[in-house]
Amino acid sequence: MYSKEQVKEFKVSFWTSFGLYMKKHQKRGEDKINWVNYKTKIKDLYFRLNATNKKVSFAIELQHKDEGIRELFFDQFLELKTVLEDNFNYPLTWEKNDLNDFNIPISSIKIEYGGVNIFDKNTWQEAFMFMEKNMLSIHEFWGDFKDVFKQLE
Repeated sequence: MYSKEQVKEFKVSFWTSFGLYMKKHQKRGEDKINWVNYKTKIKDLYFRLNATNKKVSFAIELQHKDEGIRELFFDQFLELKTVLEDNFNYPLTWEKNDLNDFNIPISSIKIEYGGVNIFDKNTWQEAFMFMEKNMLSIHEFWGDFKDVFKQLE
């Protein structure tokens, strides 16, 4: 078992290392992209990365408190499902009625990858490659379709 301080150190090191790993995707003249905390610029719409001692995951989370607005955004993603999944090259899990870690109702579109461990540096490269692929996929999709979602705000 790790102490709270050790767990914190591992997490900080993991996410800092991932941020450095992703610097290769920063283009000159482009605003700095924070890959770990990606800004969609749409209220209550988030692209989330998560890492645990068992897996890493990527999710699009719709957290609007109004169920109708959340459903409207989710349905728009459904309209673009083929394009979105083509960007990711594999099927995503679509959850219209999901709960976040705090048991707050959300809608989510996600993918998980097991066999990696935030506390085992030997698995970080594999985790980073999974997260890199997903963040680049959503970045490309978002560049093409963010205006569609902006109009829903």
